[in-house]
Amino acid sequence: MSKLRGVTLTFSFASPGEAVRFLEVITKVLGGKVILGEVKGDKVKVFIPYSEDYRETVRKIKLLYMEVRNSSRVGLRRYDLATVLSVANLEVAIPVQALIDALRLSGRKASVEGSVLVTDAGFNEVVRLAERVSLRYSEAVRAGLPAPLRRLAAAAAACANLSVQEVLDVLEQKGLIKRGDGILPASTLEAIYRELEEMVSSGSGR
Repeated sequence: MSKLRGVTLTFSFASPGEAVRFLEVITKVLGGKVILGEVKGDKVKVFIPYSEDYRETVRKIKLLYMEVRNSSRVGLRRYDLATVLSVANLEVAIPVQALIDALRLSGRKASVEGSVLVTDAGFNEVVRLAERVSLRYSEAVRAGLPAPLRRLAAAAAACANLSVQEVLDVLEQKGLIKRGDGILPASTLEAIYRELEEMVSSGSGR
């Protein structure tokens, strides 16, 4: 029986916990790809068998490593958006702008350059926030909200640990929306965003 041939990659991390998390991330992102991974202390060894597309698998794993390691850097970091959204356990698909809004509402810098997210938040923080936004976005969809309000309400609810309904209640009390509103003018959306900023920063929608 011939020996299995392939490529072995070794990655170092700041802690065993970070190493375990990295192995979980690459296993999820690669899906059905055949890889063999093991954690030894603060290191991860990954074996990728030779195949027609093994070079692409190696490239993805190295990209993930750079993104996860970037999380410990000070200042702005750059993450591939497709990677972030594939790692996150999403209830429903979310608009990229909803994640950007959530990051900004939570006090983070965030922008998009092509298919790259530029932010001062760590990789794991971005993934967890995307998961919370997705959960609230599914509520906003069921509420039948117009698209911009759906996005903003979901982002604020995710940041303030409120339900979308609670966010809508506050906006209605402030006279910024009425149930059944259709398309909202830009000036109203700007006022809503300012109110949501205050809501999140105060830690309460009351």
